[in-house]
Amino acid sequence: MIFKIVVPLVASLAFASASNAVVITPEPGSNLIDFSFLVDQDSRTIDIYETFGPDTASQIILRFEDWAFGARSWTINKYVTNQTGGDWNSFSHELLQSDKSGSVDDDGLSFAQFGIPMRPRQSDAFANVTADENAARDYLFFDDGVVLNGQTAWFSFGLTARRDTQQTNVFFLRQSEFLDVVPEPATWAMLLTGFGMVGFSLRRRRMVLTSVSA
Repeated sequence: MIFKIVVPLVASLAFASASNAVVITPEPGSNLIDFSFLVDQDSRTIDIYETFGPDTASQIILRFEDWAFGARSWTINKYVTNQTGGDWNSFSHELLQSDKSGSVDDDGLSFAQFGIPMRPRQSDAFANVTADENAARDYLFFDDGVVLNGQTAWFSFGLTARRDTQQTNVFFLRQSEFLDVVPEPATWAMLLTGFGMVGFSLRRRRMVLTSVSA
């Protein structure tokens, strides 16, 4: 059974079809030129169509409601048209909980890394995808390619939301051509510690050299 829904961008409308299919709406302020989506419940596929313009926000957040929680993974196909006036050298996707914080390991929300079946992560515009699926984040970063102004890029990945909880009902998908791979908090702590140790070593070395010179 297939449902195609075009969401007016003048306002975010909350509605559900008679079949209680998933509803996807851009968050206010996105300023997308165009947005629509198609749900195929038989093949468990959702096609999302977006057009980014020169006034589109740097980060677009899509709101997912009426999800079929507890079911197997779905395939998300995104068709993103670049009408921004510039070229894209990367593109990112990140899952967010109801309060728009990062998706943690035990919330049941993921890019189907343990999905049944597994869903490939791929794009016709970018040759490389980096998956950052740590304890506090579910993130996909596509790069090694380019989307020229006027072109449409295709992305495909899995999406699983197994638990109907306050954390995941509703949930969000954040996307941007500007976001980069960001170290997780533990990595940041290690980097800062490393920088501190390097600084201390350099300072200690200068003190020793000064003492010897004297």
